[in-house]
Amino acid sequence: MTQVTVRIYKQGDKVWRDFKAKLHTRYENAVMLEISESEVFSKIEKQEFNNRIIVSKNSIVEKRAVAGVDDSDTLKTSVNNGLTKISKKRKEARAKYARGIAEAASQCDTLIDVAKRIGKSTTFVKRVASKFEIKLPRRNNGHEEVVSHGYPQETQRQIQRATSCD
Repeated sequence: MTQVTVRIYKQGDKVWRDFKAKLHTRYENAVMLEISESEVFSKIEKQEFNNRIIVSKNSIVEKRAVAGVDDSDTLKTSVNNGLTKISKKRKEARAKYARGIAEAASQCDTLIDVAKRIGKSTTFVKRVASKFEIKLPRRNNGHEEVVSHGYPQETQRQIQRATSCD
């Protein structure tokens, strides 16, 4: 059982402040504490309360303990360091592709073309672009937006095919 510190506990006209007790049970907005080893309560008070009291979670100092995270539940240091290394590698990989995405974005018309050109998924391209503030080509439901230059529709399609990336 985890030991927690209680700021204040009121029962009738009596008030107990800043005492330690063992966490017994967690509820939605309160916790049950075991006070058998607590020194602030007298023997008679402990008997009256059956060695247990219910306290609001707001009056507990250690918020992690009452939120459902015990010391035994926390990740060990080696596992935590391993997760940190993985996230650093992912950041480095995104940085490595940023230049390629910027070049491909300036040369291609659609997001799909950019992704094909660098060999990564469109979600990866979007994440890197948002991280490094790279402007991507506009797309509309997976298709490039047709910008009118005064040419007929068929001529616009031919121009787009000729200038798109393969």
